[in-house]
Amino acid sequence: MPDFRFTRLEKYKVGGTKGNMELNIPLPKTPSGKVYRWCPNDECTPRLFLLGNAQTPEILEGSRIRRYPGSRGTTCPYCGIDADDDEFNYAGDIRAIQKYIEWAASRDINDHLQKMARDINRSQPRGGLVSIKMDFKPDRTPEPRAWREDLIRNLACDTCGREYGVYAIALFCPDCGCNNLHVHFEREIELILQQIDLAESVAGIGNRELSYRILGNAHEDVLTAFETYQKTAYKHLVRQMFSAEEAQRMIAKRAIGNRFQNVDRATDLYEKLSINPFSVLTADELELMKLNIEKRHVIGHNLSMTDEAYSYANAHDMPGTTVDILADQVSEFAQTAKKVVLELEPLL
Repeated sequence: MPDFRFTRLEKYKVGGTKGNMELNIPLPKTPSGKVYRWCPNDECTPRLFLLGNAQTPEILEGSRIRRYPGSRGTTCPYCGIDADDDEFNYAGDIRAIQKYIEWAASRDINDHLQKMARDINRSQPRGGLVSIKMDFKPDRTPEPRAWREDLIRNLACDTCGREYGVYAIALFCPDCGCNNLHVHFEREIELILQQIDLAESVAGIGNRELSYRILGNAHEDVLTAFETYQKTAYKHLVRQMFSAEEAQRMIAKRAIGNRFQNVDRATDLYEKLSINPFSVLTADELELMKLNIEKRHVIGHNLSMTDEAYSYANAHDMPGTTVDILADQVSEFAQTAKKVVLELEPLL
């Protein structure tokens, strides 16, 4: 076809020839400008994460980076595997780009044939004995568009500034590879502090019962986050330190259970790794943590009514009374838990 060009594709051309173009088509993006990435490690879960635009930070001396931000290479935020950027391509994006190329090529061919039909029809002599008319029905298939959704958990590495989104707990920055467990946990604390502010504002308008319930939820969230972050870090460390068979046995649901809801039982697990992140706490902080864990069980499982176990741990509260939940105590519980998480992070 003379003068035919793939005009819709040529704007993405970075090399090749007119008939055999090398294209660089951007990946589909979420509303906030992030792209989907997929961990190449088959053992990783959930594998999918989002990556924002690269930054140009000033990296501080002593930062534990694996590579300079924005350079080739990606780190999975979940399992920590390093690989080339292309190995993290999301299969759905490849299919979306293939569909766009097929659509763009088809539309360019359609447009050219439609123009040819118009030119032939216009070139026919009027009043002649023989008249030729070319009919052509163009394809009106709309341009395929890939919808990419932002995730709820959006973080930013405090070393390189790269923004990313995750489904589960992020141990590492996908760009520079720095440990990012503290970034994720600080986000949890930020949300807990917002709950505390909400509870205090509700109490200010006279609704003490609702304020109490919100504080109770915030208190439960501290232990839920603390347990989950410990469990995630523990599993990662076990996989790094033991054979695959032994690690699978050690991180099985039966082997862990709810042990990270109890300081002593969690310490027993950590002993298998020859570590004790609770050693960073003072004796008073350790007792406070144990008391808050007991309090969480009363809040979550006994409608905030103290039982004999909690009364034994805290002689100030008699069985059958409503346990006190104070904003300062919830905040202090969160900060104490953070100290243990920060002690775990350098080991990852």
